[in-house]
Amino acid sequence: MTRAALLLTYLFFFFMYFFGFGWLGNVNSGFPYNWEKQFGPFDISMYIYTLLTVLLAHFVVFRRYYYAKPRWKLWASLLALLIFFILFRYLLEEIIYPEIIGKGNYNPNTTFRYYIFDNVYFGSVKIFFGFVLFLFDELFLQQRQKAELLQQRKKAELDFLQAQMNPHFLFNSLNNIYSLASEQHPQTAASVLKLSEMMRYVTYEKNKEAELSKEVEYLDNLLDIQQLRHDYKLNVQKNIAPETLTYKVMPLLLIPLVENALKHGDLADAALPLTISVQKNKQQLELQVTNKVAASPVSLPGGVGLKNLQRRLELTYRPEEYSFAIEKKENIFSVKIILPLS
Repeated sequence: MTRAALLLTYLFFFFMYFFGFGWLGNVNSGFPYNWEKQFGPFDISMYIYTLLTVLLAHFVVFRRYYYAKPRWKLWASLLALLIFFILFRYLLEEIIYPEIIGKGNYNPNTTFRYYIFDNVYFGSVKIFFGFVLFLFDELFLQQRQKAELLQQRKKAELDFLQAQMNPHFLFNSLNNIYSLASEQHPQTAASVLKLSEMMRYVTYEKNKEAELSKEVEYLDNLLDIQQLRHDYKLNVQKNIAPETLTYKVMPLLLIPLVENALKHGDLADAALPLTISVQKNKQQLELQVTNKVAASPVSLPGGVGLKNLQRRLELTYRPEEYSFAIEKKENIFSVKIILPLS
């Protein structure tokens, strides 16, 4: 529980305990509530020793000794607090008040023994109130700790999933660049620079949202490097609305879709190019990658990369916030993702 929430809880509790129930009863009966009568000398003393005892029970006794071992420390502190309550109330109402206002709260003939046993009940009630508020505080604290732990586990899983991205394409790219270097190809230096920019994006953008323009820049470098592997032109068509480039999305979002198409698709057919589409539809962002499936793919489409992406979406968005759909019709493979706009 935050400090503000805890303060509001205490204010509400003491208001209801001191005034609220009486006020509600009068309202229900149709009688006015006399606020002036709630601030007599003995009312004020009751507010003081109640507030003090509840706070001591919560923040000193139970906060310090509830989980302490051995258990006698808790019972000893409870007994000490009960004795404090009795003596403090006696000092305030039976010693100080008679000197100030000429009378105490109890009959002057009341024995101290009777006073002690009578106030064991009243003190125990105040300590119990402090215990209840302590339990509420503990409940909210544990819920917050569980939420933080869950968030840390999500982050750790996301980091692990993102660390799995792109290793085979990195190796392929290095092999391509090695081939260029062995042939002293003029594109060698440019390819190394593009690979460096790709790795910088994967390394430094993985723990936060990134502008879509960064993702598109990565894809351009990826496609350029992949083009070096083929003696034919890769047929790629990009339909990316310019206004979407500034939107922030989960990093490595489009990349596994395109990598999946490069691995399993046929990009030699100009009639059925690899199509990358990003459009804004009201308050949603629609991303779709469509490609022709190769006649003899290395493996079936929708492998580890897409499962990895689907899991990251599950960890990042609530189920009602996004859509992830895979569709295969004859020789056309398509993946469509719908996300809320940041």
